[in-house]
Amino acid sequence: MQRYTAAGYSRARILAQLVSDGFSPDILQPHFSDFPASAFIRSELPGPRALTDGALRALQKQASPPREAAGRLALKAATEMVEEGISFHYVPLIQCSFPHADPGDVATFSRKNGWLELTLGTTRPEAGLPYGVPARLLTIYCASEAIRTRSPDIFLGHSVHDFLRLLEIPITRGERGSLRVYANQLLRLIHSTLSIDENIRDASGRTGLHLRQALFAEEAQLWWDNDHHVGQGSSLTLSSGLFNSILERSAPLSTHAIRQLRKSPMDLDVYAWLVHRLFHLSKPSLVTWAQLSGQFGHGYAELRKFRRFFMGSLQRVQLVYGDAKVKTDDRGVLLLPSRPHVTPTRVGHKTRT
Repeated sequence: MQRYTAAGYSRARILAQLVSDGFSPDILQPHFSDFPASAFIRSELPGPRALTDGALRALQKQASPPREAAGRLALKAATEMVEEGISFHYVPLIQCSFPHADPGDVATFSRKNGWLELTLGTTRPEAGLPYGVPARLLTIYCASEAIRTRSPDIFLGHSVHDFLRLLEIPITRGERGSLRVYANQLLRLIHSTLSIDENIRDASGRTGLHLRQALFAEEAQLWWDNDHHVGQGSSLTLSSGLFNSILERSAPLSTHAIRQLRKSPMDLDVYAWLVHRLFHLSKPSLVTWAQLSGQFGHGYAELRKFRRFFMGSLQRVQLVYGDAKVKTDDRGVLLLPSRPHVTPTRVGHKTRT
């Protein structure tokens, strides 16, 4: 629902797509209670690509109130997202994040989370892999810009400065200044490759494997100003595979929360994970410490040390996401249905999804 709303689909078209995707009426009806029973029957409701304009209008009349045309809705919703302080993060990078610290001279880095495995690589081993807070903030920036503009072309230049100011990152120069650090991480990111292996299952229960491999950027033009920071006129173009995947699989986050948690890569990871999981959660779900360590551990040899570190991040995240309902015990973290941190009405331009 989140993905189709961000793409500008009307509620009628979202329901049509979900029915076509094989979701049962029991799952869908609580979210679309103003639609007739016939709308939840797969044989009577073709997918949105097969719907004629007349059929779409007929379905939209059954929902209240009627919505704007999809194209205008997408543009207006994206604009309002920026104005209301909504950023976006690519979901596979929420499920399997970048390294917390510099991984050194290694050419690849892999993380596995349930059915999904992410392998981060580089086309320039001497440049190194992206890591830490800068890598996360830059990818969030690129995903947010891609969704806002509906274009793979990400303009940098003064926008990088504006982005740092938005997150209240002091702009400093010199060998270890923020401008040089972010320029270095940007180069690492541009040279990165992403390989995502994901086990899949269709509505009939058949299983398979979905593979996606993409360069982070297929082209970039960087101009260096004083102190080797990215200057005016710089830009990058996301690879088509990554761009399309970002449009399909990105999660909304609060820019204000990112600003408050930007000092720790673990804090950012836990926040994005919690917001994404709770946004979709309809019943309690236990995530064990072993599962959490596999996703967030990044080199903790002892589970108890990871647990202590994770708990610190979780407490800081709950200070900015107070409505998050979680319980911790010796088994792990119990997630409970909670109010979304970025509400569906804000993400979907006042649509109720």
